[in-house]
Amino acid sequence: MAGKKEGAQRILDAKASAMKVQQRLIPAGLGIVLIGVVVAYLSRWEFGLATVLMCGLLFQYALERMNTIVEASIANGLKDMGWDADTELDDQTMEKIRSIANR
Repeated sequence: MAGKKEGAQRILDAKASAMKVQQRLIPAGLGIVLIGVVVAYLSRWEFGLATVLMCGLLFQYALERMNTIVEASIANGLKDMGWDADTELDDQTMEKIRSIANR
């Protein structure tokens, strides 16, 4: 059983991971489009389109999985702290979580 400090740190780490995921959306999307253009240039445009669609589908699946993991980590952190899992993480709540983690 983890303590309040570990639960608070888990929430902070999950929020940081969510921010990293959001920052990597555009570069990953541009990479997928670039690969599709290269495939279309080297073969037919249909293969390029198929590449973009398949890579986009895989990217969407990975993004959904990462978001689910982050949400579960936040819920577990709240549970470890003894808080309700439906607690809204606004600025005031996050400040309280930071103070608990820094104790």
